[in-house]
Amino acid sequence: MVTASAPLAGVRVVELGDDGGLVEFGGKLLADLGADVVKVEPPGGVASRRIPPFHGGVADPDRSLQFWFYNGSKRSVVLDPADASAPGDLRRLLHDAGVVLDGSSTPVLDRLGITASSLERDFPGLVYCRVSPFGDTGPLAGHQSSDLVQLALGGVMAACGYDDVPGAPPIAPSGGQSAHLTGMAIATGVIAALVHRQRTGRGQMVDIAAHDVVSVSTEMSFAYWEYQQVNPRRQTGRHARPYDSPPWNHRCLDGKYFCTLPLYLTNERYAAMVKWFEDEGMAEDLADPVYASDEGRASRMSHVVAVISRFCAARDSSYLFTEAQKRRLPWAPVNSPHDLLDDPHLRDRGAYCVVEHEDVGASLTYPGAPYKLSATPWRPPTAAPRLGEHTAQLLPAPQSQGERK
Repeated sequence: MVTASAPLAGVRVVELGDDGGLVEFGGKLLADLGADVVKVEPPGGVASRRIPPFHGGVADPDRSLQFWFYNGSKRSVVLDPADASAPGDLRRLLHDAGVVLDGSSTPVLDRLGITASSLERDFPGLVYCRVSPFGDTGPLAGHQSSDLVQLALGGVMAACGYDDVPGAPPIAPSGGQSAHLTGMAIATGVIAALVHRQRTGRGQMVDIAAHDVVSVSTEMSFAYWEYQQVNPRRQTGRHARPYDSPPWNHRCLDGKYFCTLPLYLTNERYAAMVKWFEDEGMAEDLADPVYASDEGRASRMSHVVAVISRFCAARDSSYLFTEAQKRRLPWAPVNSPHDLLDDPHLRDRGAYCVVEHEDVGASLTYPGAPYKLSATPWRPPTAAPRLGEHTAQLLPAPQSQGERK
């Protein structure tokens, strides 16, 4: 299951928590690096097992595509909190672990009566990563949360939306972004703690609040306020800024939008763009020397962008992309998920992988490595576990007196 070349091979991670799915992506990132991630689930499974769509349209906790993606390469253990043996089973799992990801509503250490001092004594070298929506102390400790709540309170929504729709409200990005941000913080913090343990032999406590992570992921919002005491404004499909900027995304002849990023029009790229437009009879006045410098274009960028928009409206997005690439213009179509699956560049770069699901007789395409590292390579995932698939293997029932004889 774990290859010898995987950078985290031999590291057992116990993943706990069913509150908002905050730990799942962090566990996945560690599993992708070769860690043996043991997912502790309640009877009936974690909430993500019940999120549609389901493979084959069958509402089954072992067929959720959401669960499959975030839990590949993991193992599943079912523990009933109401069972008298649960505390002892949890202790057994912790003793065998190198890392604990605890996203429970009540910290597992509190449930087991483990203090910071006894943690170091009874579980030497353990990296304990506590994950919560707002931290376990402070004014919002214990509050319930969701992806929408995190994006709103963390400031992301304030910078996301439309400036060309009157009265448009803030918009929450889709796809569970707060859990993704938290998961990256989990993996980063745990790996740093593992490096520390490798050097010192000592474990660490890593405390991660989703609110902290999200609130520092607002691009330039903090910087604008700290240095200029101004708040950025929402602008359609582009960076939130305290000042107006021309639109970047233009409707093409085929109905798709095309992103032209005028921020990166250097003198050389601008000249190449104008030559292209001239060859097709649509350069208008852009060859005028007044546009040749950065300063000249900056003060007239709205007009430059208007000409670009008219050019895009007369051509298909695929043609624009191919020709723009020839001229080293950082322009691209705004693709849908289905478009991305068929993108030849992404396929050639190995952006996807195939996961075999023998239980349902299917080979499914998954997103591939989120990074390319030579010394610590990503490991393609195996299929996510069935509910409780490894309970008997990892928590075998104790033998009776007669069986021991």
